[in-house]
Amino acid sequence: MDRTAEKSRSVEAGVGPEGASSPEPGRAEIVAARYFNNLVLSPLYRRYVQEMQLRGDERVLDFGSGAGAAARHLAPLLAAGGGHLTCMDVSARWQETLCGVLRAYPDVDLRRGDVRSMGLPDASFDVVLVHWMLHDVPPWDRAPIVAELVRLLRPGGRLFSHEPTNPRHGMPAAEVRTLLSGAGLREGVAEEGKKAILGPYYRAVWFKPG
Repeated sequence: MDRTAEKSRSVEAGVGPEGASSPEPGRAEIVAARYFNNLVLSPLYRRYVQEMQLRGDERVLDFGSGAGAAARHLAPLLAAGGGHLTCMDVSARWQETLCGVLRAYPDVDLRRGDVRSMGLPDASFDVVLVHWMLHDVPPWDRAPIVAELVRLLRPGGRLFSHEPTNPRHGMPAAEVRTLLSGAGLREGVAEEGKKAILGPYYRAVWFKPG
């Protein structure tokens, strides 16, 4: 697939407030992300995706997909099982990078912009992944964005949350819990811990009643 075709895969919607506070990454940041997240941390992301225990036939939204650290493991699983992967990000440069990472999976749906402007119907997804990105959303935008993600999740569906809790760059686990429970989700298995490379974190699977 040539670069023109790769770029055309991304569907763009209104960027809105979320995108206004999300500057495009520089070349050095993209190179670092592809090396660190997609190579050095690849075993951690592979294990995380395996622990999601997907059948492979689900409709999955990777929200804030970045350079594809999780998507590169989700894509082959869903392609083999008849599922479908949607990767969403506000950044044009991250989406362009992701096109290259996922070039072998042309059926992956790439969407750029504010999730609230996508016009997607209720219950569009069986699974929503919010991995290491909610802390980067401005505090005043977090509740509306979480509410939209919950709207897009089908009743009985699961939302996987994984956030850093470092005070210097992260958000408290209590705030994540307040946001997700306030949007109507129920917390399932949860874990708070610390990894040598990533630092302190909170991760959990949340369920939408129904």
